Formats: sequence, structure tokens, C-alpha cells
Amino acid sequence: MNDLTTRLTDLIDAAPAWAVYVIACGVVYLETAVAVIGLVAPSEAILIAAGVVAAIGKPSIVVLVLSAAVAALAGDATGYWVGRLTGPRLARTGLGRRLTHRVHRSGYRPPEAGDAVIAIASARWVGYLRSLTPLLAGSRAMPFHRYLLATALGGTTWTATILLVSFGVGATLGARVALIVGLGVAFLAFCFLLYRRLRSRPAG
Repeated sequence: MNDLTTRLTDLIDAAPAWAVYVIACGVVYLETAVAVIGLVAPSEAILIAAGVVAAIGKPSIVVLVLSAAVAALAGDATGYWVGRLTGPRLARTGLGRRLTHRVHRSGYRPPEAGDAVIAIASARWVGYLRSLTPLLAGSRAMPFHRYLLATALGGTTWTATILLVSFGVGATLGARVALIVGLGVAFLAFCFLLYRRLRSRPAG
């Protein structure tokens, strides 16, 4: 473990800060800008890893928090306008029907005007709701300024909390945590791919 920890620390030290910013912000943006990506690749693991890397490597945690918050807001805004422009047509496609079925099965209901800000801000903390809420808000023609307020509240608190907590843990425990996070993410990805493969097999 000590050998692996040393190698991981050397690798993190060699990684340019801009690469961490691009990867973290790209994943955060795409998760809500393209709902399908968010349904299969939640961004929490990437943000946790980025926070740990910032604690023991070159990236600035301040730049990371600010850029990730902007990426979250941009992704939500993109998803909103995709829903606003294609909502009715998307609902008639196979993908739209699958997304609708998933939302109904979860018990989630799109927020009404009175509680929209709280509902949308809190949806940011749940992976699949985070990906679907921008599409739902756009397709229901929720006023953009109201949606922007709600998603800014949720996005900034979500990114800041995950990054700062993981930064604090990384600063305290160092590269060993980064190794555990990396192995955990790899294990979860393997389990997900195995699950998808088993589900895709014909019954019987």
C-alpha cells in the first residue's frame, strides 16, 4: 500500500492543474446538459477525486470550486433549453418514454410554481433527479429566471460542499484517500458494467 501511495502521489504531482479543472468541469457540465450521461455517470466521484487531488497536488481549490459551480450552472441552463425546445418531441421518442417511466417509477413529481425553487435546488443532490430536472423544467416552460435562481442555489452549494469536504479529507489523510477513492470508483464502474451486461441478456 505504501508503494502504491507513493506512486500515486508522484502521479498527482505530475498532473497539470488545468487537466483537473477540465475533467471535473466537463463531467459536471455534461451530466445535466446531456441527461443520458448523467444517468450512467454521476459526477460526485469525479468531484471527490478532484477535491482530494487539489489537497495534495497542484490545482487550486478556490479555482476548482468556482469553475465547477459555473459548469454546473451552464449544464443546467443547457439542459433547460434542450427541454424547452424539444420537450414535446422528446416525449414521443423511445428515449423520452424511458425517461418519463423512470421519473414516474421513482415517485418524483415535477415541482409546481409554489415550491419550485426548493425542489429544484434539492434535486441537485440526487443523481438521476439532477440530470432530469433541467429537461423537465424546460419542457414545462418554467420561467427561466426562476429556474436559474433555483439551480444556482442548488449547484453552488452542491459543488462547494463536495469539493471542500473532499479537500479537507485529502489534506488530512493524503494520498492514501486518493488511492481508496480511485479503487472505489473503479470497483463501482466495474459493478455497473457487469450489471448492465447481465440485464441486457435475453430472459431464459
